[in-house]
Amino acid sequence: GWSLAFAGVMNLDAVKEPAMDQGSNSDSTDEELNGLGAGLSLLFLLSFYWTHQVLQNTLRASVAGVVGTWWFTPLEASSFCSPAVRDSFLRSSTYSLGSIAFGSLIVAILQLLRSVLRSAANDRNNRNGILHCIAACVLLYLERIVEYFNKWAYIYVGLYGYDYLTAG
Repeated sequence: GWSLAFAGVMNLDAVKEPAMDQGSNSDSTDEELNGLGAGLSLLFLLSFYWTHQVLQNTLRASVAGVVGTWWFTPLEASSFCSPAVRDSFLRSSTYSLGSIAFGSLIVAILQLLRSVLRSAANDRNNRNGILHCIAACVLLYLERIVEYFNKWAYIYVGLYGYDYLTAG
């Protein structure tokens, strides 16, 4: 569904403008994204990264809840279809979803910024290559630190039901 929505939006005339190349003729059908198209592309990419992070972290919090239930009350988590699995998933996808979404948004924004820097570094007219490289390295470092703390925060969210800021 997401890719169909992206393809549909990118085919709209409102997000394109004709390419103004000096060597091309006036009958050319080459088109480039305008500001609206670039902004929508970034929003779609952010939503993709965010959705991926939310799904990944919902699973992490659910597993942490099941393992915590198994550790503290082993009889409740004695089988694959035990109530602990269902209860932990429901807790992760309802009560704790705001905490999961907030932490996932932070990582998704860092991934988006790193992706934009990576595409800017691949530009042929790039004159600030070393600055892009340093910024990409710093963003990667920040992203890895946030992902590390998020792992532990989601374990606390899954085990104890803490909110994201308290768990982090």
